[in-house]
Order: sequence, then structure tokens, then C-alpha cells
Amino acid sequence: MASPKLNLALNKNAEEIIALAAKKMGTSKRNAISLALVEILKNSYDKRFVDLLANEIKLSIATASTISEQMHTMLEGIERHGYSRRVFFGLLISDYFLHNQDKFIEQDDPYDSDMGKGSIEITLDQETKDKIMAYCQANSMTVGSLFSHYILHEDINVDSYEISEKAYLNLIFSNSVKKVLENKVKSTNRTYRFYLNLVAEQIIRNIST
Repeated sequence: MASPKLNLALNKNAEEIIALAAKKMGTSKRNAISLALVEILKNSYDKRFVDLLANEIKLSIATASTISEQMHTMLEGIERHGYSRRVFFGLLISDYFLHNQDKFIEQDDPYDSDMGKGSIEITLDQETKDKIMAYCQANSMTVGSLFSHYILHEDINVDSYEISEKAYLNLIFSNSVKKVLENKVKSTNRTYRFYLNLVAEQIIRNIST
């Protein structure tokens, strides 16, 4: 059976931000949209709010994103206040990227043109890996895009981790993300693999709350 599709009508400027954000992370627009949806779905939206968005945001770009069965079921259960799914979620996603563009697109970014890719293999706890993989599958995103998002945009507030049963995880990052990772590793006096385990631990803490 084919995976469900989320058809969207997006604002032109928002679609450009999504494309640039995906390029910087070395991932697809689908993953950038999935990462945004996780944040968007933490809140509820009344009809007045959505009507305001509909009056303020022009939707002109059609796109489609593959989603998991879990995500499809969750989206179907959300009240859309009379709007079609493509318009309702298109408005919310467009609004999210338009209002958070500074978070995704930094001005005068020295790494913006360095978009090759490379991989890093880490050893982490098997249970931690399983939880992250299940989370990514449920939310229609790759593991690499989730780690990239945390490296670029999230604070890492943990300083230790434990490995009870070893597992291996191969992470593919854009060179832009790897340069940011390099700076964070140097500033915290960690190794790449140690810091990425801290990222994994932070992910687990955040998705468990």
C-alpha cells in the first residue's frame, strides 16, 4: 500500500524559506515540513486564528509530502474549521516558516554555500536509538534531519549519557551542519561522537515530555 500524501497549498515566500532550510540541513523539503509540523501540532488553533491567517497569507504554491500512517491519522483527527486539509495545514505551515525565518535562514551565514554531504557513525544506547527511530518514523522525518535540526536550532542542556547495550547509527549531514557541529564540539571541548550522544539524549528528553 502506498504511503499517505499530505497535499499542501503554500505561500510562495514560505516555500522558498522551506527550500533554503532544507538545503542548509542537507535534507528534503518533506523533512523540513515534518519538523515544523511537530512544533505546529503542539498547539490548537481556533477558527478566528485560522480565518486571520487566511486573510493575511496568500497560498499559491502546490506541493505534496509523504507522511506516515500515524501522522495521517493524527492530522485527520484535527478540527479544520471548514477549511480543506491542504489549505488548513498550508496556512499553518506557511505562517510557521514566515514567522520563524530568522531561525532557519541566518543572514550572512558563512556556511550557506557549502552544501555537500558527509556521514558520521556513532555508538549509542540501543534503547535510545529505537526510541529515536520510532519517533522519526511516526513523524515522517529522517533521523539525520532530526539531528541536524537539534544541532542548528536547539539548546543541548544535558552533559552525560549511558550506554547499556551498544548500537550503531550512521548520520548524514550537510557540510553546513558539520561546520556548525565542529564549532559546538570545540566550544564545549567534546568529541563529535560524545556531543552527538548528548544530542540524542536531549532528543529523548524532549520527546518524552
